[in-house]
Amino acid sequence: MFSLTILTLVLTTSLISFTEQSKDASRCFQFTWMGHKSNNGSVYLNATCYDATKRNPGVPCVKPLVVSFDGSWPDVNYIWQNYPQASCLLADGDVCARYTYYFEGHADNSTYFCTRAVDSRGIAIKSSCYQQVNGSYSTEVCLCRSLPGERPCNNSFVPSPKCLTIVLIAIAQINHFFVNIT
Repeated sequence: MFSLTILTLVLTTSLISFTEQSKDASRCFQFTWMGHKSNNGSVYLNATCYDATKRNPGVPCVKPLVVSFDGSWPDVNYIWQNYPQASCLLADGDVCARYTYYFEGHADNSTYFCTRAVDSRGIAIKSSCYQQVNGSYSTEVCLCRSLPGERPCNNSFVPSPKCLTIVLIAIAQINHFFVNIT
């Protein structure tokens, strides 16, 4: 009983220390979601990154490996509130990334992590999404920079300015159409 109390105290103190020392830092989620085929009944209890990506060589993977109850996308709010160790500190010049690998439109896996990204000219990328399609396979990489003390940004992404411009033009055209009808 005494050793269990000490272990609990050590774990609790470590968690408080981890949270306190980094609450004003910029953080990114850092985990790999096993995809829609995996759920809490899957055989991935002791899985490795090799197990998670062996069908997809070259696809990034970081621990911990995450599955959801029903194979749906992970609840990042729950992860953020209950597992702060499933994140990484964002260093100067780094960005948060979400790399998702799809087969026939379904996510096979998605890895969230801290990284550096540059474009073809060697210029650092601060935020954007990129997609590459190769037959039935596609990959999507979205990058962002989290704000200090806030939830990591690599759980959802704001549309790019190009996409936002298209949406605004579409709204303007719809509005113009309805004004001309009435």
